[in-house]
Amino acid sequence: MRHRAAHRAPTRRRLISLTPLLALLVLAAGCSGDGGAAGDSSASVGSTPGAHAPDFELELVGGGKLRLADLRGRAVIVDFWDTWCPPCRKALPHLQELHDEYADRLTVVGIAFGRDGRDAVSAFLAKNNLSFPCVFIDDDYATARAYGGVQGLPTTFLIDPDGVIRKVWVGGYGKQVYEAALREIFEA
Repeated sequence: MRHRAAHRAPTRRRLISLTPLLALLVLAAGCSGDGGAAGDSSASVGSTPGAHAPDFELELVGGGKLRLADLRGRAVIVDFWDTWCPPCRKALPHLQELHDEYADRLTVVGIAFGRDGRDAVSAFLAKNNLSFPCVFIDDDYATARAYGGVQGLPTTFLIDPDGVIRKVWVGGYGKQVYEAALREIFEA
């Protein structure tokens, strides 16, 4: 009897230790069961690579509205940022360069949290010659939640012309990192 109990305990421990791994596999596979591959029109909406990017309609700095769905057919970089964030301030000029260099097939959209106020966002954009479309985050942060909760700034999403998320970066990166991922989309 003692031998059997000792034999069961390691098996039980192995099953318990596999439980988090199984949970991760289920989350990675998604709960929809549609098995939609990246680029597949049946892919579900989400905030991870291979999912369709959640649509949003937000107020543009300077007035008007911007809707993500209106940019379908172009690659889009969506960057969640704020004026107080050092990595954001470092990455934004790289995103502006990409926006300018690939203007015929890329739109960069900044989503400003605006902790220091809307006027601070407007002044920051003007001072730093950032001309890509920038919008203010919605008051209830629904857009940030739709994009996985945006746990750090900057959080940047690369979306292909079909509206599918191809890459997610947390933290600011150099132009070459963003550009390499863009080229993968453009060469596909």
